[in-house]
Amino acid sequence: MKMLFLDIVWPLYLADGSLIHRHELVSNLAKLENEVHIFTTDKSTLSHLDNIRCHYVRPGSLLTLTINYFRSSAGLVGAEKFDVLYTRNPNFGLLAGLFYRGRCETLVYELNGIPEDETSLIKSRSGEEKPSQKRGTGELARYFSSAKSRLNILVLKKALGFSDKIIAVTPGIKANLESVYRIPGDKITVVPNGANTSLFRPLEQEICRKDLGFDPEIPYVCFVGNLAPWQGVEHLVKAAPLILSRFPECRFLIVGDGVMKHELLNLSRELGIENRFIFTGVVPYDRVPVYINASDICAAPFILARNAKIGLSPLKLYEYMACGKPVVASAIAGVADALESSEGGISVPPEDPEALAEAVSELLQNQKLRAGMGSKGLSYVTENYSWYSVAKQVDGVCKSGLKS
Repeated sequence: MKMLFLDIVWPLYLADGSLIHRHELVSNLAKLENEVHIFTTDKSTLSHLDNIRCHYVRPGSLLTLTINYFRSSAGLVGAEKFDVLYTRNPNFGLLAGLFYRGRCETLVYELNGIPEDETSLIKSRSGEEKPSQKRGTGELARYFSSAKSRLNILVLKKALGFSDKIIAVTPGIKANLESVYRIPGDKITVVPNGANTSLFRPLEQEICRKDLGFDPEIPYVCFVGNLAPWQGVEHLVKAAPLILSRFPECRFLIVGDGVMKHELLNLSRELGIENRFIFTGVVPYDRVPVYINASDICAAPFILARNAKIGLSPLKLYEYMACGKPVVASAIAGVADALESSEGGISVPPEDPEALAEAVSELLQNQKLRAGMGSKGLSYVTENYSWYSVAKQVDGVCKSGLKS
């Protein structure tokens, strides 16, 4: 197939979950002998791979970048025809439906979450929804916020309506699209996220710790990901004093960045344990496995809001397990199922620091249990959740929308 990926594929050193998903999906679709066209602000991004055609978009301010992107995409679609237009962005999905429809055979939209839920969580945690001291200003802000939310929902509905095929990463997202957005179920296919099992693989812990300058003798508990409200990292911080009461030498790695970072730093200071936490900030994608492998246990303490509604197919869970590490994670649909099926970790009630601390402590005191869970998780992810297997499923969905 000749495919146009209607999203900007940013340089991988800016990696977050969404960007990693784009890189891995595009590169693995190309391995399946598809000709995949992408837009990027970095001429070197994926340009070394066979079957990838890179179209450079000059970076700048958000407005400049948007104008440059639309100009580039319109020029490309005007000059060439594609079998499939693929996007994960509602604005680009709307654009494709309105202007590019006649230049492709199939429009495929992928949805990884419910945007309005994520926006509400970020606003509430960042204080944007606190009442203004000036009543009129507060009412005006709430009005525009509500109008923006309604506009986003309208854009998403239109993008979904224009799409021939929709990919949802969890059954919960599919159910939400059917019940709230009235999308026919036969139009939606569930395809989960995956892990790069060539990059994320077991490495010698001693070598990784030496590389990072970590103490070879003490235990480390690791979280990797975007420090967003739905990740629940504050519950790991709250669990830390209980863990430290039994394992006083333990250290906690927080690998990533996001809107919650300052709140998490302040919480660790309030609890008097800031010297037990290592906040790394953004780490290059190819270095993340070193941090995971330097650790003894990995955590995914997701909260109920947003996550319970749609379920999860979290990159971090598969990446942890692909490195052979035992996982302690919240018992939410998609996460608990994977841990139960793989026997690769322990699921605990969400937003319960005591239960989280107990599970981490159980693993810290039992090396044999850690090794057994890590081995089982590794086998499970390698067999079921490689990005190559995910791309094959996406490839099948795209081809099913073609007429011949």
